[in-house]
Amino acid sequence: MSIRVKLGLVLSLAMIAATGCASLAFLSLQYASLRESNEQRISLWKASIANIVSESILARDPLMLYDYLQGIRRSYKEFMRLCVETNGQRQEVGGGKGPLPPRSAARVESVTVAPPSGVRGQPLTVEIWFSREFLAATEREARVKLGRNMAIAGGSVALAGILLSFPLGWTLTRRILRIEKALVHIGAGAASTRIKVRGNDEVARLARDFNEMAAKLQEIETLKKNFVTAVTHELRSPLGAIESCVKALLAGPARLSSECRENLSRVTSNVHRLDHFVTNLLNVAKIERGKLEYAPRLADLTALVENTALFFQPKAAEARIALACAAEPGVVLRADPDLIIHALTNLLSNALKFTRAGGSVKVELRRVPGGAECVVTDTGVGLAAEALSRIFRPFERVNNPLHATGVGLGLVISKSILEMHGGRIGVESQLGQGSRFFFFLPENPPAAATPASGLA
Repeated sequence: MSIRVKLGLVLSLAMIAATGCASLAFLSLQYASLRESNEQRISLWKASIANIVSESILARDPLMLYDYLQGIRRSYKEFMRLCVETNGQRQEVGGGKGPLPPRSAARVESVTVAPPSGVRGQPLTVEIWFSREFLAATEREARVKLGRNMAIAGGSVALAGILLSFPLGWTLTRRILRIEKALVHIGAGAASTRIKVRGNDEVARLARDFNEMAAKLQEIETLKKNFVTAVTHELRSPLGAIESCVKALLAGPARLSSECRENLSRVTSNVHRLDHFVTNLLNVAKIERGKLEYAPRLADLTALVENTALFFQPKAAEARIALACAAEPGVVLRADPDLIIHALTNLLSNALKFTRAGGSVKVELRRVPGGAECVVTDTGVGLAAEALSRIFRPFERVNNPLHATGVGLGLVISKSILEMHGGRIGVESQLGQGSRFFFFLPENPPAAATPASGLA
């Protein structure tokens, strides 16, 4: 799960939790307000009844009080009983019959009003029996309605928060993803990658540190390239001198003993091997600098493949390996023939190197949709599955039972050459059952070399 999704989920959960807590707090306050409202309503009823009692006493009209009490008894369901008590006599108002309800079912409040000074009469008390069931039902109904409205409002807020969490998560992680992408580019060899720094927070400081690291890596990479180029150029001259001297000595075999001639032949072989290594290093340096000559033009790939296979026939015969060629006739594409020969030479050389005597190597060329495909198949020692992802890296060498030697640059150069053409290279292999290397060339390669990714 990506950090963007994780952050979106965290923000969503935080929004849901915050909305839930706020809703519970709001409901708790509203419930308390409902209870207080009920108390205020009861207090208002008591005050209203007290006023009517006072007016009836002043007007010396008890019917005024009885009419009022009967009216509210009939109109409002919260009143269970209304009783008026005066001069020790108790009279129920509003038609209440039967025994009084239990105290657990009613809330009994009383209002007592004494006659004002100067007015003769006895204090008058009104006993009010409020229905607990009705009061609870009213409060419960208000709570349900409030809870439903709160659920709708809270759900809407939570849903809006969830919908906004993922865009917000994308915004917050955008810079981190840029750093991740830049690290991938650095890993692929693009040491010139830089990140635009904005702000002064931790992510901005991380981006600045990344840019400093990238600058140092680019400096080291430049030093390495310069060193390789300088060393390889310096090696070419002494190697040429050694080869010339050895050839001059071997030109007069009569003056040399058989042991000397054998040693000189061994020197010549090692000079050729070292020269091949230096040439590969130079090619790698040119590819890294984008200075490898690349001139695509119409090329007869059929003739190119056949001639390359013919060139390796003597070497295959010497190693007692059957080398076959099956090239579809008339395959003509735009490509740099010199570079394609170089890439194919590396593949055929490796196939012969890692195939035992009595085995076979086959090179095929055929036209496919969008271009042409060339395949080199051998019955050699093969490659383990874990080695397939490493063989196109510089200086990667895989252990083999034939103890064949190499520096691990041939496949790297071949891959880079094909990427320059806009093509690709791949391999299928099983340990002990041979290998199948194949590459694809498009019909319309780029006019200029595309950046190579095989030298990271």
